[in-house]
Order: sequence, then structure tokens, then C-alpha cells
Amino acid sequence: MNIVWIYELAVEGAKNLYRHKLRSTLTILGIVFGVGAVITMMGIGEGAQRTVLKEIGGLGLRNIIIDSVQPTISLKSDNSQNSRRGSVLNFGLTKRDVLRIQSALPDSNYAICHMVKGKIFFGAKRINAKALGVPSVYFKFFRTTIIDGTLFHELNDANMHRVAVITEEVAKAMNIPGGPINEKIRIGKNLFTVIGIVDMPVKKAEGAIFIPYSTADGLYGKLSVQYEAGSSDMTRNEVGQLVIQLQDENMISAAAPIVDRIIRDQHPADDFSITVPMDLLKARQRTQRILNLVLLLIAAISLVVGGIGIMNIMLAIVTERIPEIGIRRALGATGQDILFQFLAEAIVLSSAGGLMGCLMGFILVPIASLWTGWEGVITPGAAIVSIAVAWLVGVTFGITPALRASKLEHVSCLRNE
Repeated sequence: MNIVWIYELAVEGAKNLYRHKLRSTLTILGIVFGVGAVITMMGIGEGAQRTVLKEIGGLGLRNIIIDSVQPTISLKSDNSQNSRRGSVLNFGLTKRDVLRIQSALPDSNYAICHMVKGKIFFGAKRINAKALGVPSVYFKFFRTTIIDGTLFHELNDANMHRVAVITEEVAKAMNIPGGPINEKIRIGKNLFTVIGIVDMPVKKAEGAIFIPYSTADGLYGKLSVQYEAGSSDMTRNEVGQLVIQLQDENMISAAAPIVDRIIRDQHPADDFSITVPMDLLKARQRTQRILNLVLLLIAAISLVVGGIGIMNIMLAIVTERIPEIGIRRALGATGQDILFQFLAEAIVLSSAGGLMGCLMGFILVPIASLWTGWEGVITPGAAIVSIAVAWLVGVTFGITPALRASKLEHVSCLRNE
């Protein structure tokens, strides 16, 4: 068996199929839709994987993020498990919690952040955002992209400068034609100069304003008073957020339960939340793999239906070409020659369907990306796998009609002429 002979078989098979163009086209539609679905699903699945990795990976796969959460309970309730001093509700992380965690994980890096409570305004416009006092090293813990301006540094922190770095969402909310750099933004009663705009995948970063930690601690302190409907609520929080950066990603699975146990021993009221980006990534990847498998199984059903169509039409072709088979056998063609001839036609059908399906998939991936919001990625591997699967379908469902044709005796075939 040489390349020239295989090429001649393919050409002869294509000519035979071309004589019945409509029938051949209808036969391969199942393969076209199946392959198109496979490429589309693989493209969207790959795009979703990259999106998940970008979003969650930006949180830092070596990080453990602990946020203080104010319980949604009334200060007047005597059944609260939170400690009080007069009418002050104490909640969230404390410096003691931080020291205990640092003792348990001494080789890790830490960023202690201050939760700033205060309404945020730009001029007379209310900005829906969260304010957080952070050390300058905070931005190195996450994937931080500087869109405009600059980040604040240790001198800003040490000198309690009133500067702010805002996320892109806040910049859009401010809606300044020339950009918000060097503009003033008010947090509570204090004005801050915007020096930078960043893109950060930090938890709750949609509408986030970062100011130096020392500035936040000095201006706002630990005690917060909120006035609403003629009443006031006073709360006290020592540590708004703690970010722990471990030396190695492999330490996350052991360190996260330790951190959770240390904090939970002192906070039975669950006034904190722990985010482990590595666990989030693994969970999302598992979910995505299951979704991809389901979608591929659906696409595989379409391929099977297309394969059955190929088998059906090839059986009909064998029946109508019995006299031709008899003549070929009488002229010296062997059963193997007949087998390869009809198998070649089945493979040509499936291969043509595979190529058309690839073209369909390349068109559908960008359309599906607009619909799902995930960036579709067409990889060479997806096209190769799809063509290989289509070819395999042709061989699998074309072998039975080809075997049937190869076993026909030339005498009985010529009698049917």
C-alpha cells in the first residue's frame, strides 16, 4: 500500500460521491454539526479556563485572604456572641489573631489592612466603592496592572500622606474627561488626591479605593460611628483584612485549615471570611471539566448520528452498485480492493464533513464568545482532534458496508445486472 494508491482511491471515491451531490451533502451534515460543536465547545472551554486562571490567579495562588465581616445583628440584642464595651460592637480580626497566625506561620509574608468606613464622594457625586488602608507592599501580593499614574510607596505610608489609588471601576464612576489623576476624592470628612488607577482582581475590588495604612489608621482609627434614621451604631474593628502570602503553593492545603482553626477559636460568631484562591481555582477547574465533558458528550451524539447516516447511505450505495462490484471482481479486483474502495468513500465523506465542521467551528467560536462573555480560544489541537475524530467516525461506520461489498461474489453480482 503506497501513497499514490491511497490518493487514487480517495480521488475515485470523491468522484463517485460527487455524482450524487445532494445525497452526499445531506449525509455529511451530521458530521459537520458534530465537528463544529466539538471545536466550539473546546474553544469556549479553553477560553473559560484561561479566564478563570486570570481572574482567580490574580488573587495570588500563594495567598490566604481573611476579611473582617460585620455581623448583621442589632447592637441592642443581649444574645449576641460578639463582645461589647458599652454600646460598641467589636467584630472581625484583632491584632492578637494576627500574632497567633504569625507564630504558626513564621516564614510567610503578611499585609495588614485597615477597613475604612465612610461615605465616598467626588464633588457632590456619591461613589459606590469600598475604602481600604493598605501598606505599600499590598499591591505586590496580587496581580496589579497600573493603568495610569503610580502606586503610593513607603514614604507616603510613613508620612501619612493623603493619597489614593483607585480601581478602574471607580475611575469610570468619576467620569472625568481628562482622567481622575490629581483630582480630589472625599472619604468621610477627609480629602485624598488620586495618584493612580489600577486593575486588581482583589475580592470586592469592583469599586475599591486604597489609601496608605498609616493614613487610614490615623484619620479614622478603629472606632466607627454611623448615623442612620436618628440612631447611631458604633463598631470597632482592629484589622479589616489580613493577607497571608506563603512561600510555596503546596503549603496552602496545610496552612488554610490551621488559619481557619486559629481564628474560629476566638470568633464563634463567624465575623470573618477566608478566601483561598488556590481552592477556588481547583473548584472552578473541576466544575469546568465536568461542563466540558457534558458538552463534548452532546457533540459526540451528533457525531454518532452523522456516522449512522454515513453507514446508512453507504449500505444503499453498495446495494445500487452491485453490478459494478461484479464487473470489478470479474476483471480481477480482489475483495480487499473492493473493501478499500468503499471504505475510502466513507472516509472521504467524513473528512469532507470534518473540514466543513472545522470552518463552522471557527465561525461559531467568536459568536459564542460574545454570547457567553468568555474569550474563545481556537487551538490547533482542537482542529486536529476534530479532524481525527471525523476520520475515525468514517472508518468505524464505513467498515461494515465496505466489508459487505467485499464479500459479494462476482457471479451473484452479475446476475443482478
